[in-house]
Amino acid sequence: MMELASPESFSLSPNDVVIAVMGVTGAGKSTFIGKVTGQDVKVGHSLVSHTAAVGVFPYQQSPNRCIYLVDTPGFDDTTRTDTEVLKDVAFFLSQIYRKDVKLAGIVYLHRITDNRVRGSSMKNLKMFQQLCGDEAFGHVILATSMWDTLEEASKDVGDQREQELMSRAEFWGTMYKSGSQVARWLGNEQSAQSIVGKIIEVHDKAGETVLKIQQEMVNEDKDLDETAAGREVQREIAAAKAQLQEEIKELREMQEDMIKQSNEKLAQEFATQRQTIEKQLKDANEAQSSLKISLETLLEEKTAEYEEMLKRAQEEQRRMAEALKEKEADIRRAQQERAEDEKMFREAQAQYAEEVKELARKIEQQQREAERQQREAERQRREYEERQRRMEEERKRKEEEERQRRQREEERKKEADEKERQRAEEERRTKEIEEKKREIAEKQRILEEKTRILEEKKRVLEEQQKAKEAEEKQKQLEAKMRALLQEQEEMKRQQREEQEAALRRQRMAEAQMESQRARKQSQKQAMGLFGVVAGVGTAALGVLTVNPGLVSVGAAWASNSANNM
Repeated sequence: MMELASPESFSLSPNDVVIAVMGVTGAGKSTFIGKVTGQDVKVGHSLVSHTAAVGVFPYQQSPNRCIYLVDTPGFDDTTRTDTEVLKDVAFFLSQIYRKDVKLAGIVYLHRITDNRVRGSSMKNLKMFQQLCGDEAFGHVILATSMWDTLEEASKDVGDQREQELMSRAEFWGTMYKSGSQVARWLGNEQSAQSIVGKIIEVHDKAGETVLKIQQEMVNEDKDLDETAAGREVQREIAAAKAQLQEEIKELREMQEDMIKQSNEKLAQEFATQRQTIEKQLKDANEAQSSLKISLETLLEEKTAEYEEMLKRAQEEQRRMAEALKEKEADIRRAQQERAEDEKMFREAQAQYAEEVKELARKIEQQQREAERQQREAERQRREYEERQRRMEEERKRKEEEERQRRQREEERKKEADEKERQRAEEERRTKEIEEKKREIAEKQRILEEKTRILEEKKRVLEEQQKAKEAEEKQKQLEAKMRALLQEQEEMKRQQREEQEAALRRQRMAEAQMESQRARKQSQKQAMGLFGVVAGVGTAALGVLTVNPGLVSVGAAWASNSANNM
């Protein structure tokens, strides 16, 4: 890196070009210059800017052309005021112009990762436009940086931001329409070289350019505060001063209120804050006053600063030269030690070769022994596998025999359970039949009793009542007979249902009985039950029709059937 100590230290050949690199702090100016020149440019990754002054970095593009890239501090510098930055930039640009060194163009960098053009970016852009002037816009490359840090999904967002910068007049729109080119720096050397190439193309076609700040300070002999860039700084300072004065007024009022409320602690805090802001206001006034400076005065002021910087740089170079000499001596000693080490290495290498041969012979013997042991182990493994196979076959055979034995036992158990279930079912059905027989016998007894009573009543009626009373009684009897007939019908229906249920159970019993004898006995009982039911039905019909003979026949039929069951 070459720091400019005075205008006399900077001279160019006819084909050389000078390109300024500008932009906000953190836009990648130093990295961009490092990619183009291949030099190690100090890059800041903290909140403090590392470009404290204007720096020039030469790059030999070809044997006949050297490119000088000028690294400039941003107007949002964290360690210096805008006035100090403007003085440095104005001094450098004015002095190279006085030496008849003109810029080929300017690269202005802007982070594409910024969601919006914030206040510091807008201030920096406005200051840049005032430094250049409309006439120089055709020599400006407006380059977006940080594309390599965008995720793939955010590329479309980057495209939209770039279009917004180009289309809006308050951003790049006016400059773009006035001839400025827009480019993308992708973070690599190739795209950086491409941007520099665009500047050189413009220079080769249109020549060099004169910036507005150079025209104003050199040709028009204006003080710095009278230039367009100076007026822009003054406007920013005036706005900041107005805000600071308003804050001081508010803090003074709050301090007085706290004093009235006897709150000394808060009053002291407000007083401290007011003193801090008053200091900032004083600094702003001093910065505004320092803008009232002519080019000659600026030259005297900055020449002293640059001479001091040159002394420090020369001292640093001296220390580096001494360190380089010490390093060269260390290298010579290391080379001598290396020659001695190489001799020892060759001797050790020969000894190592002999040891390797002996070791190879031993390894070969061990390999033969290992192969023999491996063959023996393989034979034993096959014998073991054969024993395992026979044992596995024997185990499977025993398991199959055990499974068949358990299966036979389960089948015998199922047969015994089925026989027990059938026996229990037969006993249950026999009990049900006995119960039905008792119920039928009871109903037969009740029916016989009712028949006897009816016969007695009929006899009494026939003997005692007259014909009219007999007729009336006959009607009542008929009503009762109808009721009895209905009851008989209901009994018949129940008997049919019971018979059907008995027949179903009988059929189920017949299908499951083990012997023909049991089936015949069940049929006999069923026929007897049917005879009892039929006899009872016949007797009931005789009662209803007042037919003693039919009653006797039905009773005898039911009795005989019951005895035969």
